[in-house]
Amino acid sequence: MQLFETMRLEKGKFPRLPYHTKRIKQSAERLNFKFDEANWNQLIEMLINEHPTGAYRIKILLDQDGLLDYVVAALSDKNKFTAKLLLLPDNINKPELINKTTVRKHLSHNHQTDLVLLYDSNEKLLEFDIGNLMIKEDGRYYTPIYNQDFLRGCMRQSLIDDGKLSQKNYDLNDFKDKVLRNQIQVFLINSLREVAEVEIYL
Repeated sequence: MQLFETMRLEKGKFPRLPYHTKRIKQSAERLNFKFDEANWNQLIEMLINEHPTGAYRIKILLDQDGLLDYVVAALSDKNKFTAKLLLLPDNINKPELINKTTVRKHLSHNHQTDLVLLYDSNEKLLEFDIGNLMIKEDGRYYTPIYNQDFLRGCMRQSLIDDGKLSQKNYDLNDFKDKVLRNQIQVFLINSLREVAEVEIYL
């Protein structure tokens, strides 16, 4: 198992870098991974120097012994997705749920749609398989309340900190009803794509 962060590198800058650093550092402490912040910062600086222009998808991986690795790829311009609803199994280990690790079996699906939107046995909406959920309703933006039941994204937290996103839970049936009545708009938010529209297949 490894920890990882997937980040946007654009014009030589990592938006939300402090959020990514804080998250991987906290996860390393929880899971007893070695994490040397000086090595992390050195790698970040190297990536910035090697890619001062353009937009890239950067994935940095951390193993238990503190070794950092990375992958650089082109940044997709896809900004609209489809998603279906999927029940989260009850037997998921919490560390896999709330930390960004390479053990992500609970997020696998058959890709009939681009994404899946997870909900729990209490019918609380949680997150997409690649990012957090944002709902626009009556001119305001909402995301589910965190209760150690999904991965807190860096984009989500930055929007909350900026006062642009409020926390509110959505019940599955209420959500379906509002989708069918076109009373809400649904978005994927993550640090890579930032904000993308999602069409829900019911």
